[in-house]
Amino acid sequence: MSMYTTLMMHLQRHMYKKGKNKGDAPANKHQRGMNHFRVVKGNDDTYRVRMWSTDILTAYPNGDVKVDTRGYHTHNTTIIRLNEAFGFFEGVGVGMGKRSILSYSQPVLRVNGKLYSYYDGITLNAQGEIITPLQAFEQKRTDRVATKELASDLQESGFADAFKLLYAVATPDDMEKDNYGMFGVRLPDALSDNNRADTWKMIIARSKFQREYAYPQYTYVEKSNAKACWATIMAACKKNMYIVSRSETFVL
Repeated sequence: MSMYTTLMMHLQRHMYKKGKNKGDAPANKHQRGMNHFRVVKGNDDTYRVRMWSTDILTAYPNGDVKVDTRGYHTHNTTIIRLNEAFGFFEGVGVGMGKRSILSYSQPVLRVNGKLYSYYDGITLNAQGEIITPLQAFEQKRTDRVATKELASDLQESGFADAFKLLYAVATPDDMEKDNYGMFGVRLPDALSDNNRADTWKMIIARSKFQREYAYPQYTYVEKSNAKACWATIMAACKKNMYIVSRSETFVL
């Protein structure tokens, strides 16, 4: 049975007989008071699942189903309601969610066990096949130009050469130093500027040590070695040095 037929039968059985939503039906037949989530009859011989003022699902007489959240597909409530609607009225194993794919969190549509990149207006036929053009998944990759510039800047400022020595002499006391000189300053900028070299040992110490509480006092312990400390600092410097682009992957 197509979603079109299922929605038509649902509307006939559970229609509101009075009130401002007369002629519509609750999408969840067990929660008639949830009148912002309804099944409605369109003016173009379609049946629709409406959330507030958005028709998140539109079912056509030929069995096609269009999904359109009007830009709200990143909202958890929209995802929940859309999946409820699929569960109530769709019989081909469709669901929506957010997944980390190619190092980037993005909306996906699950159809018969396969994942597709979701976009508003995506349409399936009665057999659960996507009939609108597929969209490639997005991918997040390191900006190689920016990271190369960072490496060059750290060499020029002297931080790269001074790191091992500063790591060796950094103590827990350096963690507690006032970092007023860092307010409003990005970490890569601080490490690339030898005029801020007085903050470097503090930055290293905060990646070298961690505070452990042992009532009634606390102690400091080394978290790792110099190599791991460098990696931690570099990861913090590069956290915004990424480019998001379309991949060549259309289905998983």
